Amino acid sequence: MSETSALRATSATESRLVGVTSALATVCIWAGWLIATRYAMTSSFTAVDIGLLRFVVPFVLLAPIWLKKGIWPKGLSIANGLLMLVGSGAFYTLMVASALQFVPASHVGILLPGVMAVWAVLIAVVMFGERPGKLRLTGYGAVIVGVLSLVALKPAGEVSSDMLLGYGLVSAGAFMWACYTHAMRQSGLGALEAAAFVGFWSFVIMAIIAVFTGTTLADAPVGDVMMLLTAQGLLAGCVAVITYGLAVRHIGSTGASAFGAMTPALTALGGVILLGEQGNLALALAVVLVILGVMIASGVFRKVRV
Repeated sequence: MSETSALRATSATESRLVGVTSALATVCIWAGWLIATRYAMTSSFTAVDIGLLRFVVPFVLLAPIWLKKGIWPKGLSIANGLLMLVGSGAFYTLMVASALQFVPASHVGILLPGVMAVWAVLIAVVMFGERPGKLRLTGYGAVIVGVLSLVALKPAGEVSSDMLLGYGLVSAGAFMWACYTHAMRQSGLGALEAAAFVGFWSFVIMAIIAVFTGTTLADAPVGDVMMLLTAQGLLAGCVAVITYGLAVRHIGSTGASAFGAMTPALTALGGVILLGEQGNLALALAVVLVILGVMIASGVFRKVRV
């Protein structure tokens, strides 16, 4: 092997290592966000408290971006901007946080990426005329079966009206995120620009809501507040945006999506170990089916199709 070839091989290996490391960090942050939110919603915090802690950090840290680009970036349409704000901002956070009051983090970790993938393809078919192939449809089918197994394999007495309400809220949140995904692709904004835009307006919205609803942050334990600021604001709001961008750059969107499919497993594991949530056959089956379904739908196995 020539020196040039050796350098290229080394560079490719290093690039892939950066991509894989970034993807793993992103997935851990996403899972940690759900676990931290579930902990908060079952302790002394409200959904409004979580929203304030979630967006105050990107509001401050990404201020140089929204000050430079403006609070409404030039060229961003009203429709795409509103979809981004509703889909991943204050209202999305309130929706998911409210769901986590009724549903374990392990279940939400399965439902969010799974149902979001299904919503995303339905939107693409209806709005953009996309026609997914048989392989992708198989993946979505596996996701649907996995999600339904959470309820179908549970004893009837364990499925309460509150849990069903929580599932409905998660499904609505997944639809909101799917709308954000499509709007983000059409917005022309980079990842940090989008995070700054959503962070600014979401914090403003949460602050206005807090004026009317009040907040319990002043009475909350300082340690819990700092933990949530780190998990919600710093890691989920800022760091994950960077690490996911690095993952896409170094291993591609398909590779990054494949790693993202690990979120259900990590969230379920963290929920069982850290929060004492119940693990059972339905949960394990749902994790496996959703992970496989998302990976198939994302195109990871496309190269082996015959």
